[in-house]
Amino acid sequence: MFSRALHRLSRNVHQAPHSITPTAHARAFRRITVNSKSPSVPQLRFASSGRFPPPPPRQQYGSNPRYRTKYDPDAAGKARPLITGEQIFSQRTGIVVIALTGGSIIFYVTHLEEVPVSGRTRFICYSDESVEKEGQMAYRHVMSDYGRAILPQWDSRTKQVERVMRRLIPASGMEGVDWEVCVIDSPEANAFVIPGGKVFVFSGILPIAKNDDGLAAILGHEIAHNLARHSNEAMSSMILLQPVRWMFIFLDSTGYTGGLGRLIGDLFLDFGLMKPASRRQESEADYIGLIMMAKACYDPRAAADVWQRMETAHATDMPAWLSTHPTNKSRMDNMREWLSKADAAREQSGCAATTTYARGFEDALGGWAGFGDMNRRLRR
Repeated sequence: MFSRALHRLSRNVHQAPHSITPTAHARAFRRITVNSKSPSVPQLRFASSGRFPPPPPRQQYGSNPRYRTKYDPDAAGKARPLITGEQIFSQRTGIVVIALTGGSIIFYVTHLEEVPVSGRTRFICYSDESVEKEGQMAYRHVMSDYGRAILPQWDSRTKQVERVMRRLIPASGMEGVDWEVCVIDSPEANAFVIPGGKVFVFSGILPIAKNDDGLAAILGHEIAHNLARHSNEAMSSMILLQPVRWMFIFLDSTGYTGGLGRLIGDLFLDFGLMKPASRRQESEADYIGLIMMAKACYDPRAAADVWQRMETAHATDMPAWLSTHPTNKSRMDNMREWLSKADAAREQSGCAATTTYARGFEDALGGWAGFGDMNRRLRR
């Protein structure tokens, strides 16, 4: 019935749009309109007097539980700490500490190794593979910064570095490494060897090296870092130092250090452990590099001269306790002290016989200039 009435109404409107009066149209509309006041049908909110529904009541301040508690300094001072002294010195804590300490000692002892040449015992738990992965990342970073400044192989400076490296590598015993030499055209006086055999030499250090002997002292020092696996040792030391840092953070949480435990711990680790360890590694690399260049038939006395020129080029030398490297003066003193061992290593190498014959000729002829020059050339 509803559909028929609607169809009849629409047909009448279409055929005679002016035949239906407004009153009749309203009566027809009322026939098909649902009574909004019927109790069985819910009243629409927009079908009333035209006003929108009232907004929800605004939440008063203090009705939220977060604002009901006020800060009381007296109550805060009397509050129980997160970790008490009884918990720290309890029997259960003692058992945990003993177990962790015993396991740490066993782990430390089983990962002790001896440094080649120097014989120092140190802790290493990082493998060469993991360190070389870090070295590959450093290599890509250096190449992205200085890739366009690398000198070609036909450059005389690149040939000099490669010539010295060909003699140092057999003396180091690292022939199995995939070596790569890159000389960077830069006034910076620097050189380093990334784990994995990636050698980078800045051309600004070549005037300080002056000759092949001086360059052998510099490169021997950098190769010695890889031979002694100093990168492995530095990464492994963080395993030992991290619990110390956690201890200071723990003391901060207990309130015993007044919130300064982490700062005190960082200063202690940096100036008390990490920087002295770095200076020790640098001195060790100086010694290993000196012995290495002597075995490669280079003059070990040139090493002290290199550091003398380095001190002249870099006059602003910071105090040793603030630096990761020893002072140039202490390095020169160490080089002169180690000369006897370097000479002994050179005598045991394959160039010892040639050097002895040259010195004999020079002594027999009274130090004649021609043979003196030949002696100096043979020492290189």
